Parts: sequence; C-alpha cells; structure tokens
Amino acid sequence: MTERPDPEELLEQSGSNVGGVVEYHPGSSLLHRLNPVTKLVIAVGLAIAVFLLPTYQLPFLLAAALLLASLAEGVFRSVATVVIVILVPLTAFLLPVQALFYPQNQTPLYVLTSVPVVGQLTIWREGVEFALLIIGRLSAVIIAMLMIFTTTHPKKLTDALMQKGMSNKLAYVFIAALQFIPQMRQRSMQILDAQQSRGLDTSANLLRRLRAVVELLSPLLISTLISTRTRALALESRGFTSESERTYIYTIPDTRLDRTLRWATAVGVVLVAAWVIVL
Repeated sequence: MTERPDPEELLEQSGSNVGGVVEYHPGSSLLHRLNPVTKLVIAVGLAIAVFLLPTYQLPFLLAAALLLASLAEGVFRSVATVVIVILVPLTAFLLPVQALFYPQNQTPLYVLTSVPVVGQLTIWREGVEFALLIIGRLSAVIIAMLMIFTTTHPKKLTDALMQKGMSNKLAYVFIAALQFIPQMRQRSMQILDAQQSRGLDTSANLLRRLRAVVELLSPLLISTLISTRTRALALESRGFTSESERTYIYTIPDTRLDRTLRWATAVGVVLVAAWVIVL
C-alpha cells in the first residue's frame, strides 16, 4: 500500500519561504495547523468587525491582542517589523492632518502659539480621535493578515482555495498578487548586483544615482516580461486552463475545529453589527 505524502514535508522540500508579502515561518502551532481558508475567514471577519466599531480603543485592544497571539505563534518579529514600516509613516502623516483639518472638529485639545508663518495652530479632539480610529482599524487588519501569511505556505493557501471550489485562475491571481512585490525586489537586487560587478557606480552623487535607477529599470522590465511569459508557458504545459476534474497530491485537512471557527466568526460579526446598531 502506497503511503500518502505528508503535506508539510512536500512544502518544506519545495522551499519554505517561497515568495510572499512576508516570509513563511514553518511551525506546529494551532494557527499553523488551521486550514488556510479558515484563517482567511477569520481575518475577513475581524476586518469587518473592526470597521464596525465606533471608537478607537477597541481596535487598538484587538491589535494588541493579535500581537500577543503572534508572539505565542512565533512570528512576532516578522509581523512587528512590517507593522512598524507601514504604520509609523502613516501615523506621522495622518495624525497631524486630521488633528488640524478634520471637517467635524469642534473641541480644542491643545493650542500651539508662536508657530512660524501661521502664528497659531489648534489641535482638535475630534480629529485626533478620528485619526486614532483609522490607525487602530488598519493596525488590527494588517496584523491579522500578516499572521496568515507568516503561518501559511503560499502553495498550501492556493491549494486550499482551489479545494474549496475557487477557480484555479482566481486562486493563481490571488497568490501572484502576494508574490509580485517580493519577486520584483529580489529580481531588482540581482540586477543591481550584476551591474555593480560590471562597474556601475550607485554610491556617487544624486545625478549618477538617478542614472543608475534608469539603467536598472530596463533590464528589470525585460526580465519581468520574460519571467511572465515563461510562467505562462509552464502553467499551460501543466494543464492550468484545463476544464477537467483536478486531483491533488495531498488534501488540506478541514477539521471540525476549522468549521466551528468559521461559523463562530460569522456569528461574531453579526453580534458586533447588532451591538453597534443598538448603541
């Protein structure tokens, strides 16, 4: 009797950190073992619920709870790094803009005097709270999505979507979108290293650096087009557009816990919506 291959071993053999928004971290935690579709449902449910919440305190509490969960799952460093890179500049821009120019500003929070050019600036409570609400919501959603990608192999995610009935074309577009930026970054670094080995100066003045960027764009675009064509031929040779019934080398398990969590997420979103309406 032929022994069925272990999905995790197959994924490890194919490369554990194959293209994604962030690197996949292998593990055996509860979140790693969940069906990828269940993780997506939970993340979407959290996103809907957090955008229904009317105050900024609850989204920040949820974001903090998700960070603690990422620490328990062993992916805290990867998640926190991306969160800082995204949210710090966003906060630095959004908070002062909303604090000063939010249309519904009514309550002064602090008055800055002797400001050059304008003389006086008023920081408004409504604008600060609105900015914090947006930042809190985005924090919770970003952390939830990052936890999915750091605990789910891209190939496993694609297979799980297809096994749940999603079109293979839609599943491929979904995973290709996640892989696009890291692959472009990796390809650009390879081209830059190759050009530096041929004498390209990337550490000189600003004009020369701009020329280096221009010289980088042409081979980057050409290599991207070639890679796209090569991938299209590979997919076609493997029957990607075939309409016949597909078989899989392994089946992503869908346990009772997965089904329970998906239903609980749906019920939770309904309860949050009802609570907001009652308030």
